[in-house]
Amino acid sequence: MARFFTADTHFSYVDEDVFTRDFRPFKSIKKMNNTIIKIWNKQAGKDDVIYHLGDFVNYNMRDNMFYKKCFELVKKIKAKVILIIGNNEEKIIKHEYGGNFAKLKEYLLSIGFADVIRKGITLEIGGQKVYLTHCPVDHKEGMENLFGHIHGTGFVKKYGFNVGVDNHYLRLFSEEEIIDMFSRRDYFDENVYE
Repeated sequence: MARFFTADTHFSYVDEDVFTRDFRPFKSIKKMNNTIIKIWNKQAGKDDVIYHLGDFVNYNMRDNMFYKKCFELVKKIKAKVILIIGNNEEKIIKHEYGGNFAKLKEYLLSIGFADVIRKGITLEIGGQKVYLTHCPVDHKEGMENLFGHIHGTGFVKKYGFNVGVDNHYLRLFSEEEIIDMFSRRDYFDENVYE
């Protein structure tokens, strides 16, 4: 079983703001959705796990009818997907589920997500504890962190790395790539973090 990491796919069917905000080179949302899934299915197989660090879907009040269709894209992904809730999923919990996380989790598990976690989790990667969270401001001190939320606006921070799709050509980050990034810390000077 291999483990992979990503965030901020913002799967959608109607909202194309992700094209301009993140410079994604697609002519349609459907093409974006299908391309991301095709890339992932080449990287990760049915015995593998993808940790998605939030904003699996793009949600706003004007396209709220489509969020379920976007979540159902998980059925096209070969690997098991563990979702850590992002700010777009938090909006869905608030506006569609009356603040009831358990109800959203029940729905997501029923359509194929392997697990759904509201706050971050700690894993061991390369012999060290690593915290996975959506927002970098929620990082844990004293350990490496993987996060999303900030799209292509910053890849490395003193406390961790942004694993969002906009930092890796829509690809998943493999566990080996994460370990390699951690090993390069000694080569960074303070200018990297500014």
